[in-house]
Amino acid sequence: MIDFSKTYTIKIITFLLIVIIIPPPFNTWEKLILLSLSTTIIFFSNILQKENHNKFLFIFIFIFFFILQNLFSNNRVIVNHIVLPTSFTKDFDYIKKTFPEDFEKILKKELTKLENQERLLKNIQQPGSSEKSTLFKKYAFQSENLWTKFEEGKLVFIRKNMNFWDFGPSALNDTNLNFGDPQKKNYKNNIIFPTLIKLNFWKNNHNSNLCFVGNLIYEKDKEFILVENKTNKCVIIDSKKDYFFLDYKRNLKINIKSNILYNNSYLIYNLLSILLISLILTNFFNINKLFLFFSISFYVVLFIYLKFSPNSVSGFSETFYFDRGMDGMAHYGFSRIILNNIFLGNIYEGLRGVEDIFFYMPLSRYLNAFFSLFFGDTIFGNIYLISFFPITFYKLFELFLKNPLPKILTLIFIFLPIFESLGFALINYINFTVDGYAEGICYFFLLIIIYLFLKNEKKINLFFIGFLSFLVIGLRPNYLAFIIPFLTFYIIYMVLQKDNILDFGKHIFFLFFGGSFIFLIPLHNYIYSNEIVPLIQNQNIESSLHISLKDYMIFFQSFNKNENLNIFNHLNHYIKIYELWFFIILLNLFFVFYQKLEIKIKILSISLIFMHFSFLFFLGDPRYSMGAWLLSFIVFLNAFSKIYYPYLSNKIFSAKQ
Repeated sequence: MIDFSKTYTIKIITFLLIVIIIPPPFNTWEKLILLSLSTTIIFFSNILQKENHNKFLFIFIFIFFFILQNLFSNNRVIVNHIVLPTSFTKDFDYIKKTFPEDFEKILKKELTKLENQERLLKNIQQPGSSEKSTLFKKYAFQSENLWTKFEEGKLVFIRKNMNFWDFGPSALNDTNLNFGDPQKKNYKNNIIFPTLIKLNFWKNNHNSNLCFVGNLIYEKDKEFILVENKTNKCVIIDSKKDYFFLDYKRNLKINIKSNILYNNSYLIYNLLSILLISLILTNFFNINKLFLFFSISFYVVLFIYLKFSPNSVSGFSETFYFDRGMDGMAHYGFSRIILNNIFLGNIYEGLRGVEDIFFYMPLSRYLNAFFSLFFGDTIFGNIYLISFFPITFYKLFELFLKNPLPKILTLIFIFLPIFESLGFALINYINFTVDGYAEGICYFFLLIIIYLFLKNEKKINLFFIGFLSFLVIGLRPNYLAFIIPFLTFYIIYMVLQKDNILDFGKHIFFLFFGGSFIFLIPLHNYIYSNEIVPLIQNQNIESSLHISLKDYMIFFQSFNKNENLNIFNHLNHYIKIYELWFFIILLNLFFVFYQKLEIKIKILSISLIFMHFSFLFFLGDPRYSMGAWLLSFIVFLNAFSKIYYPYLSNKIFSAKQ
């Protein structure tokens, strides 16, 4: 037997070895999927007890393929980009300040044409002219710059038939571009912003063919020229020169033609990565095939969603183009401002997080910024986390359901959205995440809290319950209505369970230590505004309050047609009168108090009643309430397995006799 500490150490070392094989940033689908599947195998599989390989032969084969993999990792291009303004003033002219005179003339001529066609392009701000700008040095900020040795720029693997989105124009999701034309169709993404993409090639691509569809600006005979091209045209690459592509149709296509090895280097690199990872995992782990299947299934559903999503402007690209005017883009844009300031050395301004007092969800911007350090300018960090939704559900169901029910329910969660309205459908959380919202990971954290709560009172579990509660509140502040009663009743439960005061004190310390990070939010508000604001601005709370207690008092005291209509519309927005399944799930929360169920289920039920009660006053849209319905459904499944099903089966069995 391998003891727990040794097992944990082996798994951590193996995970770090995988990270060396597929180094950050994990900003391509191939890297993300390999990291996700490897994590599943490492942390949810058992280590092989017996060695079934020759150590020296294994090390030799590994080193050989690792060197070979690195040889094929050098076929990359250095990418910078900027979203260009179409209007200019004498006070602030980014193009004139940045580019040579002949280059400036080309750009301004083209941009003037675009502005005449779409007047709203005048709203594009001059890069560097406002606090919300993400101009890094000469070009837009890119978090991948952290992993390069360049002053500015990120590395992108050269692939066959690259398009506009493959170069990761993340500045398109800056908050100052959060607008569209409401007078035209597809308001959320109907404006195409002019983007300048700068490419620099390494020596290994010198004299290769750069074939393209688009508008190329490059230096020829000591003068910049514009090559407008609607068909496939090629130029010879000079590795010492800069190549600029001006895109205003999202139709840019590039193909770099070299020898057969370089043309297929990206494919070979990924095949060698898969080979190296397989070599490690199959030799050291007894792979849990069920959990691996769950992880693979997640990505199958994700790609099906992307294929048929009507709003997927950027298609299967790693760079998601967010809908204009929506919260998802705002929080992602805030994260870019945070990191840009930090990378420029403005730590104080970066930690401000754009707002002196938080108005929106406080933590979403910071989590996006943190994930961007490892996953680049993508939302892959969020996708990586929610990929473990199926496994977490299975582990949770194992606590109170007998086989094969955990498997069946998990498969229903992944593939059959028959309980979608109750939050029990993977597609819900993919939808939230792809749109840039934090609810996907927020409700994933909520699910882990319940799993740890139902499992045991280990000190480390209590710390994570506290810490994840802080994250949930920071991502969805309305869940204070659940977290406060939940933690209060949980502490009372532990008081009654623990005979040893010292032991109880240690448990409470870990719970409070984990949750103590919540004080960072009021601390931020006080430092940047000199005002004591516990969480978010009162203005946000007031605007979110749709029905007040006074409205209900008037409703019960006298018949007021207008007041009755307002209340009815509000409640109908939360639960429609014909949605009987919601009423059943809700009534079950009250019913479990009269049944012989464990006290923890009753704690969970009363906390959820408080949460549902808050929706009598605040908006109960699925995005805001889905976490509550999901946990309520889990309570129902617990009650069904232990009360309703045994009762019904006994009745049916008795009737047959």
